[in-house]
Amino acid sequence: MTSPLQTSRPRTLNEAIDQIDKLWELVGDLATKLEEQLARNDDLRAQLDEAQAKASGQHSGNSSRSPSSDTAAQRALRKKNKKRKSTGRARGAQKGHTKNERALIEPDESKGDTVTRYFPDATCACGGEVTMDDEPSVRHQVFDLPVVRYYLAEHQLFGGRCTGCGCRHQAETPTAVPNGQMGPGLIAFIALLAGENHQSVRQIQRLLRELWQLDFSVGAISNSQGKASEALADSYGDIGAHVQQSAVAHADETRHPRGGGGYPGTWWMWVLTTNMASYFGVHVSRGKKAAAELLGAFAGVLVTDDLGSYNVVPAERRQLCWAHLIRHFTAISERLGKSGEIGRTLLLGALMVIRTRHRFDARAIDIKRYHRRMKKLRTRIRTALEQGSRLGDGNKRTRRQCEHLLKREPMLWTFLTDPRIDLTNNLAERMLRPYVIWRRLALGSHSRRGDAFRARVLSVATTARQLKVPVYAFLRQVCTEQQRFGAVRTKLPLHQPQLDRQAA
Repeated sequence: MTSPLQTSRPRTLNEAIDQIDKLWELVGDLATKLEEQLARNDDLRAQLDEAQAKASGQHSGNSSRSPSSDTAAQRALRKKNKKRKSTGRARGAQKGHTKNERALIEPDESKGDTVTRYFPDATCACGGEVTMDDEPSVRHQVFDLPVVRYYLAEHQLFGGRCTGCGCRHQAETPTAVPNGQMGPGLIAFIALLAGENHQSVRQIQRLLRELWQLDFSVGAISNSQGKASEALADSYGDIGAHVQQSAVAHADETRHPRGGGGYPGTWWMWVLTTNMASYFGVHVSRGKKAAAELLGAFAGVLVTDDLGSYNVVPAERRQLCWAHLIRHFTAISERLGKSGEIGRTLLLGALMVIRTRHRFDARAIDIKRYHRRMKKLRTRIRTALEQGSRLGDGNKRTRRQCEHLLKREPMLWTFLTDPRIDLTNNLAERMLRPYVIWRRLALGSHSRRGDAFRARVLSVATTARQLKVPVYAFLRQVCTEQQRFGAVRTKLPLHQPQLDRQAA
C-alpha cells in the first residue's frame, strides 16, 4: 500500500485537511484488513486445533470436541463402552407398567369433525328386543389431514376521470394489504420451516410446491425470511434484554459458515441462555469482543467452558463446566505413569462432585452435609492439581494443564454460593444443537440479512418453546401485525413466574 504521507509537512490549511482525509482513509483500510485477518486467524486456529486433536487421539469423550467430529472408529468405541449389560428381560413395555394412552378429543362438527355411530342388531337371536346404551362402550378416533390448498386474495385498483375538470383519479392500496405476494401466514410458515424445522431455502421451495402447489423462486423465499426477520426484531430485543438481566445464564458458541461478500469463511453463532429464554447472535469473531457484545450489561453468574473469550466476566462471576472438566480428566487418566494416577484421582473426584450435587438436588442429603462433602472433595481435587503442577519434564502436558486449572480453581466452585448455578453448561449446548443440525442441512448464510434472520428466528422459536408458547401461532401473529400496522404489539411472556432451578 502506497503511503498517503507527503514528503514535506503541509504548509496551508487546505494541505493539512487533505492530509487528514488521506490518513482517515488509510486508518479505515487498515482496520478493515485487521478485522479480516482476525477472522482468518480464528478459522486457521480452529482448523489447527482440530488437526492436533485428531493426531493426539482425542475424541469427544476426553476433550472439548463435539461428538459429530469423532471418526467412525471412535464412535463405534464410544458405543461399545456405553453398551449396557443385558437385563434378560424382553424388549418393550414390561408387565405391570403404567399405560400412556392418547387422550380422547371431543369432536367439533362445526369445524368438519365427523361422528359415526354404530349399533348392534335391534333384535337378539332369541327373538328379544335389544335395548341400546345411552353412551358408546368404545370410542375409536382416527386423525387425518385435509387436502391442503392456498387461498388467493386479489386486490384490484380502479381509476377514473372527473367529468368536470378531466382530472385523473386512482385508487390506492390500503395499508393492511401486503406489498408483496406473500401474506403473513405464508411468511410465518417459511420462518417456521427454517428456524424450527432446519430447512434450507431450496427444501422450503420444494415443500411449498408439494404441499400447497405454490411455486416461488429462491429469491422470493429469501426475501420473505427478511420480512419475518423485521417482524421478529422487537421480540429479539426483548429476549436479549431479559437474558442479559438474569441472575444466572449459560453461554456457548459454534461455527457458522459464512459465504457471500464481506468476510467469507468461518464465523460464529453465539448463544446466551437461561431456562426461560435463549438469545442467539452471529459474529465474525470468537474473541472477547464478540463475547462482550453477546453479554451486554450482564451482571450475573455465567456458566461456560474454559474459552478465554469469556474472561470479560470477572472470575467471581464465572462457573466452569464440570462436564468439560471430566473429559479433560479422562484424557489425563489415560496417560501412563504419574500423570495417569493423578488423572484418575481427579476424574474420581469430579464424578463424586456430580453425584453429590445430584443427591442434594434430589433432597437425599441436607445442605450441611452437602457443603461438608463438597469441601472435602475440593481439598482432594486441589491437592491432586498441586501434585500435577509439580511433575517433571516427562509430564509437561499434564503439568501445564494442572497449573492452568489451579489458576482458575475458584471458578470450579462458584456453584457453592448459589443453588441456582448449574455444574455443567449442558443447557447452552442443548440450545445450540438445533442450529448445528440446521447448519448441516442448509450450510451457512451469505449476507448480514441472513445472519440476522438466523439469530432472530432461533431466539424467538427456542424461547417460545421454552415458554410453551405455540411457535407458529406466535410467528403468524407478529408477521400479521408487522404487515398491517408496521409495528408489533404482541410480546412473549418473558416475565411469567419461573418454575425451575433459576427461581429465587
